[in-house]
Amino acid sequence: MHYLAEHQTFDSTAELNRAVYEHIKRNTYDLNETDRSVLKTVARYAVKFSGVAHLKAETLAELIGKSIKTARRALNKLAELEILKKVSTTRKISGGCGANIIVILPVKKAAELIDDHSTMTTRSDAEKQEGASTQEQKMKVEPSYSIKHSKKHFQDTTVPAEALKNSMPEEIYLAMSRYFEADEIYKYYGILLRAKASVDKTLILEDHVTEYTQVWHAAVMKIKQGRVKCFENYLYASFRQASIEIKRRVTKGELFERFASMFKK
Repeated sequence: MHYLAEHQTFDSTAELNRAVYEHIKRNTYDLNETDRSVLKTVARYAVKFSGVAHLKAETLAELIGKSIKTARRALNKLAELEILKKVSTTRKISGGCGANIIVILPVKKAAELIDDHSTMTTRSDAEKQEGASTQEQKMKVEPSYSIKHSKKHFQDTTVPAEALKNSMPEEIYLAMSRYFEADEIYKYYGILLRAKASVDKTLILEDHVTEYTQVWHAAVMKIKQGRVKCFENYLYASFRQASIEIKRRVTKGELFERFASMFKK
């Protein structure tokens, strides 16, 4: 058996290509042009044994037209994002380290991301955590009024994707739907609404979609890196901090307009 066969991750080239496309789509905000080029180049050389290539960093750098250092940096980033992994090899004659075998990984389902990198706690667990705020504990079991009210109209516990999509800003829905199905989006959007309301209920979400979307992508990145213990708590705290900064900026703008109008008079 060929030595690469044991590392094969896909049954066909078509399956490999779909995974590469999905990786790029899910990590749109984390990958730059060089990262995408490296992934696509590895995929082109990972056809015979779908998902596996044996490429030297020097060869890869030459193929993408970048320095060896840049190629290695991109590979490390792709590994951190769990898009691929590097398998060390040993030279048969000298015994030294050989070129890494590069393995493109299957796309993880949303549930697997959470299971691997986030320990979801119950409310009683949260209450025991040192420094956990009352608001953080409440947000785990109490959905926001707007979402709770709308859910009464649903006939079962499954949230209709189309209804949910039409009830929230499109940019936020698209960002969350890269990783989660409707029920999870419903839950995390509720966390966003509660976090915002805890700072200022009058803040208009639609006016600050970009800021909240950036917070979402940063939080997902933390999960992938295994740096978040409880995703829900982390997400709430992040959305709340963003709301505080937005509120401060809005207040500052209002004061400036007020002073400006006084001088005009």
